[in-house]
Amino acid sequence: MIDDQFDALVDDATHAVNNLIPDRWLTELGDTDRSDLLVRINDALTPILRDAFDTIVRASDKPTRACTIAAMICELLETHIAKCDESGDCAVNRPPHVISQAHSTSANIDSIASCDVESGTQIYLVLDDGAAFRITVEALSS
Repeated sequence: MIDDQFDALVDDATHAVNNLIPDRWLTELGDTDRSDLLVRINDALTPILRDAFDTIVRASDKPTRACTIAAMICELLETHIAKCDESGDCAVNRPPHVISQAHSTSANIDSIASCDVESGTQIYLVLDDGAAFRITVEALSS
C-alpha cells in the first residue's frame, strides 16, 4: 500500500470512528476540542493500521517489474531456440531461429543477454549473420 493510499485509509477510519461518537457529545466540544479529538483519533489509529497493513503484501501492491517481463521474453526466445534446434532429423533440416519471408532473410540466434538499466531492462540478441539487436523493456506505469 503506497503512502497516499495509507493516509486515505487512516483519514477514512478516523472519520468513521468520529461518526460513532454521539452528536450530543460532539456538540459539547468547541471547534478546537473537536479538531483536537480528530487529531488524537488519527494519531491513535495510525500505528494500529500501519502494523496491520505492513504485514499484508498483495500482488496489486507490487506491480510486475520490467526485469520480470524481460526474463519472460528471454525464456520464450530460449524455448523457441530449443524447439528449432530439436526439430528435424539433422542440422540441415532444422529451421532457423529467425525467418523473414518478406525480407528473404534467416538467421540463428547466437546469444541472448539481458541487463538492468535505469529506464528498465535491455535484452541483447546476437545473430549468426552478424546482426545484433537491443530490445528495451520499460514499465509504462507503476
